[in-house]
Amino acid sequence: MTDANKSNSSPRSPSASAPSAPIDAERLKQALSIGLKTLKDSGSKAAAARAIYDLIHMESRDIILQAFIDGATVTVKGAPTYYHTISRKFRRKNDTVSAE
Repeated sequence: MTDANKSNSSPRSPSASAPSAPIDAERLKQALSIGLKTLKDSGSKAAAARAIYDLIHMESRDIILQAFIDGATVTVKGAPTYYHTISRKFRRKNDTVSAE
């Protein structure tokens, strides 16, 4: 490979694929443990994901998706679906509360 070809085929930068740092790392740890406990108690990944989202809804999407994977044992492909469904219901619930 020549030097000209090396410059044209730039590899992905590590920062582009690395998730951002959590806003509150302690709260993230707490959410993961609550998610695992909820999963153990109820056996429902959805219930575990909802418990996680309730605690860390202010975090970035990437952080929440990884928390679903780690704390609710959701698959990598399933995490965005859980995120979409749970965040939509969360927004609706908060919109009706603020409208009252």
